[in-house]
Amino acid sequence: MLNNTIEEHLSEALGKGLRSNIVLRDYTSFKVGGVADYFYKSDNVDNLVLAITTAIKLNIPYIVIGGGYNIVVSDIGFPGLVIKNESKNLVFLPESNEVIADSGLNLGTLLTEAASRDLGGLEYLFGVPGTVGGAIYGNAGAHGGSIGEHVKHITILIPNKKSNDYKIVKYKGDWLDFQYRQSKLKVLNKGIEVPEFRPIILTARLRLTRSKSEIILDRMRKYLTEKKNKQPLGQMSAGSFFKNPGEQKEQSAGFLLEKVGAKRIHIGKACVSKKHANFIINRGGAKAQDIRRLAEQLKIRVRDDYRINLEEEIEYVGRW
Repeated sequence: MLNNTIEEHLSEALGKGLRSNIVLRDYTSFKVGGVADYFYKSDNVDNLVLAITTAIKLNIPYIVIGGGYNIVVSDIGFPGLVIKNESKNLVFLPESNEVIADSGLNLGTLLTEAASRDLGGLEYLFGVPGTVGGAIYGNAGAHGGSIGEHVKHITILIPNKKSNDYKIVKYKGDWLDFQYRQSKLKVLNKGIEVPEFRPIILTARLRLTRSKSEIILDRMRKYLTEKKNKQPLGQMSAGSFFKNPGEQKEQSAGFLLEKVGAKRIHIGKACVSKKHANFIINRGGAKAQDIRRLAEQLKIRVRDDYRINLEEEIEYVGRW
């Protein structure tokens, strides 16, 4: 637990919205995770910036979460401030077929609102859970497309650890150096489970394409149906757990895991989905440590049988 002086400063800055000793499993798709020392919901960009900069000034670890997907939070929890980003502002620029979205906006909301204005191009992401910021951070994609291809600009908060200060800057999308299921920001955070200071996406300007609403919605329905048929939607998971090592079907994580018998493996209440071998599932009551140990077992099997090192698409968060 952090000391009372820090709690007083946090409370003074963030007001009644600040909460302490919050169980994080209630805010993650895996439904695992221990206690956060402090927890705050930001419903707009100004409050998001306020929460982050307060943590920076107080020199305490912080992390921003959206829908709680693509992360596994430690059973021990997070020793600092967890900020749930619920900033949802959305502005369409019809003359340029672009949209400016807050990073906390639900990805599905972006797609449906755009479709109602005859704007598409991201239909393949329909059914992918999470927020705009999370999708950009991990360069979410499907069916050969990824959101990074549509990012024109981002506004980002960059902390300065040495001076306990920060700056807010605007970059072109290519600054994020998008690669398969990753961005520059995700690479910077790789392996850091309790980050002190993280750069955070505040807003993004995305390029869309003009089409008829009914055509866009039809594509979205088709992609969602395909996801429902192939993926365990509605179950407690973090989405695809491992990155695909290659582009061919035989090089996909799901294919390799299927071949090594992953669907028969479980540790505690953590198991592999019978529907798709690249999804680890919490059957109810799983611990974060069960999930991580299961993931390690799966990596060992694929490495032993195929000499391929699977890399997590998800991130481990907290103190392990």
